[in-house]
Amino acid sequence: MFCFDIYKKFLHRFLIMSNLLHIDGSLGEGGGQVLRIALSLSALYSIPIEIDGIRAGRPKPGLAAQHLKGVELVKELCNANVTGAYIGSTRLEFRPGPLQGKVQEYIADTKTAGCIGLLAQVALPCALFAPSSQINLIFKGGTNVPMGPHIEYLTEVFKPILNKFGADFDFSVIKRGYYPAGGGEFHLKVKPVKNLNAITLTDPGLPTQITGWAYVAGAVPLNEAHKMANNAKVVMTQGLSKHDITVPPTDILVYKEDRDVAVGHGSGINIVCTTTTGCIFGGSGLGSKKEQKCPGTEAANQILMPILSNSCVDEHSQDQIIILMALAKGTSRINIGKNKLTCHSETAMKIAEIMLGDKGLRFNYFKSGNKSDDSYILECNGVGLVNEFLK
Repeated sequence: MFCFDIYKKFLHRFLIMSNLLHIDGSLGEGGGQVLRIALSLSALYSIPIEIDGIRAGRPKPGLAAQHLKGVELVKELCNANVTGAYIGSTRLEFRPGPLQGKVQEYIADTKTAGCIGLLAQVALPCALFAPSSQINLIFKGGTNVPMGPHIEYLTEVFKPILNKFGADFDFSVIKRGYYPAGGGEFHLKVKPVKNLNAITLTDPGLPTQITGWAYVAGAVPLNEAHKMANNAKVVMTQGLSKHDITVPPTDILVYKEDRDVAVGHGSGINIVCTTTTGCIFGGSGLGSKKEQKCPGTEAANQILMPILSNSCVDEHSQDQIIILMALAKGTSRINIGKNKLTCHSETAMKIAEIMLGDKGLRFNYFKSGNKSDDSYILECNGVGLVNEFLK
């Protein structure tokens, strides 16, 4: 009986490894979200996948430099066999091996202004469950660029939320890189965990503190940073006061980046709001000659949105925590307010259910039942992934 059980397990693994799970890259928002979630779960669960129609919903479909580097990084983390990994590719085959423990440092250099924050999204789940005492990730590219989370969002908003799941990382910003030059460098030190804990965030509380950073770099004059900070304060004050919400202490630091730690010319603002119940929201904006909208106003509105919708997470962290909820042990419940699910969140959920549905993963989405508001609850029965290499 013992030998027969071993044979069945071997046969099951062989059948899994010899058949590719098909993922439609045009699903949902049709962007890099599909690729990132699929790659991470493929590596974590040894699920061979094929993705076609990669980034079909974008003006330039296929793998860009940033996405290709993400593929290569996860390939190294799990010693995968990969076909179709080149710039412009719309189809990828990814056959993962076991997560690696001997190599503890990985370098991902986009050689462009590719978003470092998005590289971290695809690599971090794998690093958290690596058979190692620590994984060092070195990212090179854009730290503060369009179409992706700023480094400050990763370190000041996502990190505290990750802590609630029972995981953490240390970081160092070596150089900042802006669009189009790139050249930024960011180090992430990840300590693997035994498992992630389910979380409950249902009470958004009230704003208790707002902090921020408005910066310029290169040839951009400092008065641009002052303008962004002032606009952000005015918009947040007016928005909160209009709804009879007390404006909390607000401190936005204004500064010019030292040329030794910033590559290129750029400007931007990042704002963080914490609440009485430990919720945390982030808002970001970038200066651009092409855009007429004010970065300070944009960042402030991103902060106001979750507060005024009675949500416990902002729209950016909403989709980023989907994979954490899926991997966690137990049932997570998140109040996402009146604005419902974003397209990115729906996409991440769909890919996770396609890949882990047979392991019991289930997402539920329903009205909170509280007659005083119209908030929605996102609930997830996680699969409880265990890092068997840790005691």
